[in-house]
Amino acid sequence: MCESLVYWVWLNELVGLSLKAKRKLLAAYGNPKEIFQANFDCVQSVLAKGFRYATAVAENPKEMAFASVWTGRNLKIAEAILNNNEHHNIHVLSAYDDQYHHIFSSDQQAPLVLYYRGTLSDPSVQVVGVIGSRSCTSYGEMVTSSAVADLVEKRNIIASGLSFGIDALAHRITLENQGITYAFLPCGLHKAQPASHAELMEQIADTGAVITPYAFGKQALPFRFIGRNGVLSSWCNTLLVIEARLESGSMNTAKSALAKGKRVLAVPNSLLEPKSCGTNYLLSVGAQAYLNDHLFTQDCTNRQPDSESPVHLGEAAVVEALRQKALTTSELASLVDNTNLSVMECLADMELAEKIVFRSDGKWHLIRGI
Repeated sequence: MCESLVYWVWLNELVGLSLKAKRKLLAAYGNPKEIFQANFDCVQSVLAKGFRYATAVAENPKEMAFASVWTGRNLKIAEAILNNNEHHNIHVLSAYDDQYHHIFSSDQQAPLVLYYRGTLSDPSVQVVGVIGSRSCTSYGEMVTSSAVADLVEKRNIIASGLSFGIDALAHRITLENQGITYAFLPCGLHKAQPASHAELMEQIADTGAVITPYAFGKQALPFRFIGRNGVLSSWCNTLLVIEARLESGSMNTAKSALAKGKRVLAVPNSLLEPKSCGTNYLLSVGAQAYLNDHLFTQDCTNRQPDSESPVHLGEAAVVEALRQKALTTSELASLVDNTNLSVMECLADMELAEKIVFRSDGKWHLIRGI
């Protein structure tokens, strides 16, 4: 057991101090062991400088409670956590580790410690988060499959949250394409969340990593999903949101990423699709539109397709089909795919050009006059 890790885990798990206070102590003392060995008066003096611990202990019940915690501090909880880690092949990342320090130093909300299973790649490799609705549409599934395959081909690491829907699909498509994926959990690494994704979690750990800010045995309580989302948004260089309702975990992650200055891409969709209200909203508050793979390599240019281009041929196939009857995205997919053009790109272009419209019956309709 590494001696320094015991103190990192102790400080991370210490109750009675906020993350902001722990960071302040770390800046003053340099490492957790020095903090552990400091007496209460010295700790209080550091925290009192421009912080909330400015009054005498006798006048502040919270400080009196913290004084009691500090007097009784010990390493038992930290040692138990590290013992569990040894038995379950769980590794610890501290704030000063090469794999994590650049993230910790750039995000004031990043925890002091992370736990992971598997293997972490070199920090220079780009990490792209791919997240979205748990009950995704066929459109969302097709965008995810296409986008992830393209990102893996470009040697990006794919990060997501192991949840149902888009998250799990992003992990699976990565593995199918022999890529590396990271899964971020809202609980300890004693189980998968959801439990039905236990096999997927093991497959991810075989070549990539499963990462969490929570120690072994901690359950997936609601507030821990928020903590997980924050770590995921910090770890990603780019975040791609496929589908999301306005009030959802994906939106929480996206807003966190935008606040941290991360590049956020959102997939545009019909304004009548509830699962895309969030992504359409993100486009109005700073996210970039994800229309095709060219957004990751170069700026898109506006040009008119010639009569023999795949775009023109794809539109012709869609128009001919919709003249007969309204069709779902899945029903149109086979027609457009035969032209070697992504159905998502074709339908998006046609909708923006007001040639087709997606209505509340879940089908695409040809606009009169076409």
